[in-house]
Amino acid sequence: MPQSLIPFPSTTHPIVPISRRWIAFSVIHKAGGPSWAVVDSSTYELHSEASAYLHYLLGSARSANTIRAYAQRLAAFFTWLGPARLDWTDGVPVVSRFIRELAVTALNAPEGNAEYREPRYRSGKTMNQYAAAITQFYMWAARSDLVSEKTAAGFYETRIAYGYSGDRLLPGQVLRSRAVRVKEIEEAPKLLNETGAESLLEAVSNHRDRFLVALMVETGVRIGEALGLRTEDLHLFHDSRAVGCVSVGPHIHVRRRQNPNAALSKSSNPRTVPVTEAVCTLYYLYLEDRIDRLAQDSNPMVFVNLYSRSHVGEALKYSNAVKMFYRSSGRAGLRVNPHMTRHTAATRWKRAGVPTRDVQALLGHRSPSSQLMYEHSSDQDLREAIERVRFRSSEPT
Repeated sequence: MPQSLIPFPSTTHPIVPISRRWIAFSVIHKAGGPSWAVVDSSTYELHSEASAYLHYLLGSARSANTIRAYAQRLAAFFTWLGPARLDWTDGVPVVSRFIRELAVTALNAPEGNAEYREPRYRSGKTMNQYAAAITQFYMWAARSDLVSEKTAAGFYETRIAYGYSGDRLLPGQVLRSRAVRVKEIEEAPKLLNETGAESLLEAVSNHRDRFLVALMVETGVRIGEALGLRTEDLHLFHDSRAVGCVSVGPHIHVRRRQNPNAALSKSSNPRTVPVTEAVCTLYYLYLEDRIDRLAQDSNPMVFVNLYSRSHVGEALKYSNAVKMFYRSSGRAGLRVNPHMTRHTAATRWKRAGVPTRDVQALLGHRSPSSQLMYEHSSDQDLREAIERVRFRSSEPT
């Protein structure tokens, strides 16, 4: 078995210099491909505990984007610890203080913008993402004997919720929740309306990106699922029995597996998602472009680099796809991130009356409760509700 490039941390904790600044750093593991580590910004020395944990996440088949996010949050946490003169092994009190200070610290203003702006702060959702990443790090640290089980147990609160049936007390349900958590302001997910979706597609500059955007808007697949597609996953025929598939009509297969561009499906359960004839047409236009531009094409990935001078023919990476979304939506006068297409597809299905179980199957959700976020009301829904039950006396005479 190849030896890990990340040293497993010692159970002793040396005194760390106060002024050290830790950053998330992209690394390549001999045994596991691309991943992330936490390093000193000046010396590039590995933070042993944080980097060992990120290596564990890589071995647990977490996506590269998840590992990157955890690396950034752990780097911020360990950088903050130095000036605060605190020891991370103290657990909940230290993490709670970090989250509190994170909440009241304004974000840096964009560079080169001299006009006055109101200070911006992290949302409750963002701070809970920090808390969740750090909490999971402590769970791993306890399993690795870096902190005590008692320290790790403090990150979760257990309570018993009782209920009544008439005058009879029902057995209590044990509920477990994270101890370090802040209240979130629930907001409806941002969506693309029909006009916005059309404007975005018109602003896309090439056939490959137009096919990618249309596929995500129509099917609701995640960006990692789309970039992880291989040509064998596209069954764009009315009858696919010739290739050993019994699904009817044009469709794609979404599968979780390791890919050269580190794209990874979030769900471990494979699923089949139908596609429209319009999406099929866009794929064939992209395929013609791909054949014209690549003299030799042996890459099994659906989305590959075609329009840049470097890495031509290699699998399209997540970062480049995200930049394409922001670049194209900017030309359309919008600001669209890839996940908005998933919310847009799901909301359209819900409003069209598609049953919850079908929406769940299309999105690859395990729990039906995951659909609740797509059941918010639009401004038009609220206006129609008021108009429907208004008092007669309020009508103009």
